[in-house]
Amino acid sequence: MIGKWLRFLLWQPYALLCRRFPLWPFRVIITRPVEYVTCIRIDNLITRLLSRFGGGYDFAVCYLVDESLLVDTGFPWARRSLRKTLIELGGVETITTVINTHYHEDHTGNNDLLIDLCKAQVLVHRDAIPEMRFPAELRWYRSFLFGPAQQADASPLGAAVKTAHTTLEVIDTPGHCPGHICLFEPDRKILFSGDLYIASDLDSQLGDADGPLWITSLEKVLELKPECLFDAHGTVFEGVDAVEEQLQRKLAFLKTIRNRVYQFSTEGQSIQELTRKVFDRHGLVDFLSFGEGWLSLITGSDFSRSNIVKSFLREKFRIENVVEDAESSDNEFQRNPPSSIDADLI
Repeated sequence: MIGKWLRFLLWQPYALLCRRFPLWPFRVIITRPVEYVTCIRIDNLITRLLSRFGGGYDFAVCYLVDESLLVDTGFPWARRSLRKTLIELGGVETITTVINTHYHEDHTGNNDLLIDLCKAQVLVHRDAIPEMRFPAELRWYRSFLFGPAQQADASPLGAAVKTAHTTLEVIDTPGHCPGHICLFEPDRKILFSGDLYIASDLDSQLGDADGPLWITSLEKVLELKPECLFDAHGTVFEGVDAVEEQLQRKLAFLKTIRNRVYQFSTEGQSIQELTRKVFDRHGLVDFLSFGEGWLSLITGSDFSRSNIVKSFLREKFRIENVVEDAESSDNEFQRNPPSSIDADLI
């Protein structure tokens, strides 16, 4: 209770101030990777330094498609910079729709700005709507890095979204979190991948990650054979071979974790012991984090390797239970075969 009052009395004024006057100045980089797509990248020194340890990406990348659709809105601390950029680009008059690839605060943090500034409609996967309308209080480090989660109304996505020059198909790709989607432009085979990819070997995840679903989503996207990939943190891959190589690397990494979870998950061990066996790393960071990785150290175990391990464990036991139920039914059938068929039913 004391912590909540301190947060209310001290943090709230600080948060409101930082959304308008950031402690660290932001830079804005605008690029146009392909026709009809504008990339808005907003970062500062802190996010660049931290991102080098978390996969080598920058935060708060938004994609403006056909001047009317904004894919993701960045994190709350970038509000002032994003507002200024949209005004300079003329987006205030042209943007009508916002699509969030998922509900994490570094992708939805300025939805309220777009609603107020552009009267835009926010669209998300229906599974993400509760998180958007009723955002949970963030852990301290996420509030410090990105700003407090913002409440904004949102409506469910349909199967596709049309703009003046293109149609984007909505692809369900859960795994990074529930309600994650990608957008695919089939004519030019452009994929807006959200956080489906990030770094190919980023091993620590939040508790809402689901490894088995992530694998399924990667396999689904690979079947589309995208020729250009834009992820939500600024990584761009061009060429069908380059995109496939990176997605396959991510897929192989997750499958390796799954195989090792299946191999080492035996009775009589903690999740921490299993995680250490699965990753089998012995550096200083692994020692200090009890095998959970450096992101676990700086996030108070919010990001951790064991989160992804748990998701594969759940899959393993679901499969085992299905097998056991099938065997039990088969044994019951053999012990008590059905009586002869009634002649009247023939």
